[in-house]
Amino acid sequence: MRIGDHCDNAHGSQALPLTPFVPECESQLRYKISGRVEGLTDRARETIRVLNLGDTELANKALIEKRKRLCDALLWTNGVDPEEGLEDEELVRMLIGDLLQPKDQRLEAFAPVLVNIMHGRLDR
Repeated sequence: MRIGDHCDNAHGSQALPLTPFVPECESQLRYKISGRVEGLTDRARETIRVLNLGDTELANKALIEKRKRLCDALLWTNGVDPEEGLEDEELVRMLIGDLLQPKDQRLEAFAPVLVNIMHGRLDR
């Protein structure tokens, strides 16, 4: 696939077993601080494949790197060093609360992805 061949460009007319409109979508995808995404169910893995969402570097290195850069930038914007700040459980919980607060009635771009990453860190 070419760079940019993800989401609608990759989807074409393929069936999409999991969409953001189903409540379990967030619980079936696990985002990593590396920028990768992991499907926790067969349905999620198929959706990642269909949309080319970057479960491996080979699948979509450009999207993985972009996701990582945007999450790192969001962490820095909130005063957290991405390499060190995610080890403090209290700080992570406070940051999750801040990221889930809409600004001008909207969440910041990639805030849900970063919240997903941080929930994964707390669940370890």
